[in-house]
Amino acid sequence: VDQFLDTQFFDPEVYATSNDASNDGADNSAQTKKGLMFWFANLVQNDYELAETLYAGTFLAIMVIISQELVRWSLYGDNYVPFTPGGRSGGGLW
Repeated sequence: VDQFLDTQFFDPEVYATSNDASNDGADNSAQTKKGLMFWFANLVQNDYELAETLYAGTFLAIMVIISQELVRWSLYGDNYVPFTPGGRSGGGLW
């Protein structure tokens, strides 16, 4: 278990080097060729605090949305429709 928990989840060196090697000088758009992972890897290397804040904020926002949907699911049961206000019955929870 300790080895699994110590495994690095995101290695910015992997994304930065793989995208730099694939740039052959052709007509490549920077954003479409390199993508979001390259942008985040670059941010981790250049401004770690901002990257950590963005990652934690995104993770927490996703967890809040999931927990809200789980609460709605437990309240509405069979009438639950994901990501719709009030469920199928038109209740007034959200």
